[in-house]
Amino acid sequence: MPLPRPRFRPLPFAYKIVGIMLVACFLLIGLAGLILPIIPGILFLFLALYVLTRISRRAAAYAHSQPWFNRGVRHMRATDGLSVGERCKFGLWVMARGMVNGVEWGISRLRRMVGD
Repeated sequence: MPLPRPRFRPLPFAYKIVGIMLVACFLLIGLAGLILPIIPGILFLFLALYVLTRISRRAAAYAHSQPWFNRGVRHMRATDGLSVGERCKFGLWVMARGMVNGVEWGISRLRRMVGD
């Protein structure tokens, strides 16, 4: 079932400034995550785009027209029944799993390099 198209509501100026700073932080962490396998870069890039959709009407129109973004939002909405503390725990577990995957990848690459 497709998600309903969200109605774009402009945010106050102060919220936009905070949102832009969040987007910049998530973008930097996401780009570092693409280089460093320990940080889940795709997750932070998705979060940057999600926050940007709350700030920019064009970004919202583009993102909500993409099936992969709608799947990600559907996954985020699956946690709607959780409290804030439970969401934080869940987010930390997801991030920890990404870090474990990155370390496993790094170890396997190191073994391949040493074995060659």
